[in-house]
Amino acid sequence: MTAVDRRRFLSTLGSAGALLASGSWLEALGYAQTGERRARALIQQARAAPFDRRLLGSFLEHLGRAIYTGVYEPGSPLADANGFRTDVTREVRDLGVPITRYPGGNFVSGYNWLDGVGPKPQRPSVLERAWNSIETNQFGTNEFIDWCRVAGTEPLLGMNFGTGSSEMAVAYVEYCNVDRGTKWSDLRRSHGYEQPHGVRYWCLGNEMDGPWQIGQFQARDYGRKARDVARQMRVVDRGLQLIACGSSGTGMSTYLTWDREVLEECYGEVDGISLHAYYGNTPSTSGNSPARCLAMNLDMDRQIREVAAVCDYVQALRRSRKVVWLSFDEWNVWYRARSGAAVNGQRQAAPKLLEEVYNLEDALLVGGFINTLLRHADRVRVGCLAQLVNVIAPLVTNATGVLRQSTYYPYAWALRYARGRVLDLRVESETYAITAAGLQPDFARDDQVPFIDVVATLDPQDGHACALMLNRDLDGERELVLEWRDVTPTRVIACETLTGADLKAFNTFEQPRRVVPQRLDAPAPGARMTFKLPPRSYTVAHLAISR
Repeated sequence: MTAVDRRRFLSTLGSAGALLASGSWLEALGYAQTGERRARALIQQARAAPFDRRLLGSFLEHLGRAIYTGVYEPGSPLADANGFRTDVTREVRDLGVPITRYPGGNFVSGYNWLDGVGPKPQRPSVLERAWNSIETNQFGTNEFIDWCRVAGTEPLLGMNFGTGSSEMAVAYVEYCNVDRGTKWSDLRRSHGYEQPHGVRYWCLGNEMDGPWQIGQFQARDYGRKARDVARQMRVVDRGLQLIACGSSGTGMSTYLTWDREVLEECYGEVDGISLHAYYGNTPSTSGNSPARCLAMNLDMDRQIREVAAVCDYVQALRRSRKVVWLSFDEWNVWYRARSGAAVNGQRQAAPKLLEEVYNLEDALLVGGFINTLLRHADRVRVGCLAQLVNVIAPLVTNATGVLRQSTYYPYAWALRYARGRVLDLRVESETYAITAAGLQPDFARDDQVPFIDVVATLDPQDGHACALMLNRDLDGERELVLEWRDVTPTRVIACETLTGADLKAFNTFEQPRRVVPQRLDAPAPGARMTFKLPPRSYTVAHLAISR
């Protein structure tokens, strides 16, 4: 919005009794406080550029049952000739997952990609040291590329920056992307893949600042290696998009300092920098408060703004015209299966690790994260829900089928309906207080949280709009008025909500429909639409529009 438009908007809010959250960072997100229960969103204009669908990607790591018995299970009655689970492939294809990160994660820092290519009888079983598991290497790069093509998703490959050399990192690109006539491209061809894979997106290692990571680096050492590898990679293929390792999380003592020092070394050679974050309703991060838990997507908002500010600072230092974008390539709710047997494979193949059981509360929070990512689509180009199957995942398999966990539904709505451009919203909402007392430093703050969180998208190509609406009020229905200025909804195609009386309810194979969407009565289409959002709910409205 122009400065004049913004002043006019705030003046309008003032005349309606709204009070701007003075000095609050929420103002930068387009939110202002009001004393009224009814919230209002002014939908003024589309952003200048469409958002990248890769923002809604996912992640598959050689961890637990994500690969083996997840996407790959030869011998299963549900497997195809390649060993791919057809029920999982169908779910992923129907979701329309745009990009999938692979093979890790912590796993990649000890992974030799050569172990996972070539004739399967000759591939070694190795002790995988990140998760203390046995890796059979029966599923590797070429199987992943084949699976991506069947599932309709784009590959995002990660490189071993832990035990791996720069030479083998660059050889990996040559193996995947060079047509013929070189050592590594001819090796791929000998493995039965005459055409290059054409992988465009690459992660330059994983969480290399973490003391848990195989081959942990100091920031400048990592930045120099990333710069060198990136330069060599671009000799092999000029069309790559390269993602440097950012801080592993806001709780790191080197958070933001790591990002700055890394970018000062390799800003000119990389395209994006990664962000990772996991959340949950715990004593140290939320005080076990559902109300604080459902505000955690605002912590993600803040992390995105902080890392973007560091990128802009280094850009200014370098006098560079290039803008480094963000890759939020690990995010999810994860807090139950984080210790003991849940993270130790005990030298078994495909052990049950990180198998989080998701409830309604988790699903609402995932909806909030999707809103946050869409809200920052002007800067976040890639996003990966971690992970896709069995391991902290929306989909879970057993021998006979696949289960949709509660978190499947907000993710599916965004993939199905959020397209085109993210619209510019100015929202007024009543707020509730959160406090810093007793929480770990990166979550500790006294602040006001809007009861309503909303984003909207518009696809000019098919004439459809989408509104995704989170009601954080645990006890009461909230009305949200959507005021459309530049376009007008003419038909409600679909309106569903995810809600329930029990925030702790979850789905099982025996009871797969305890937490599923319900039809919600929608208002008549028009320039002003008032939605009645149930308490504890995440709601989608899919609309046809006219200009």
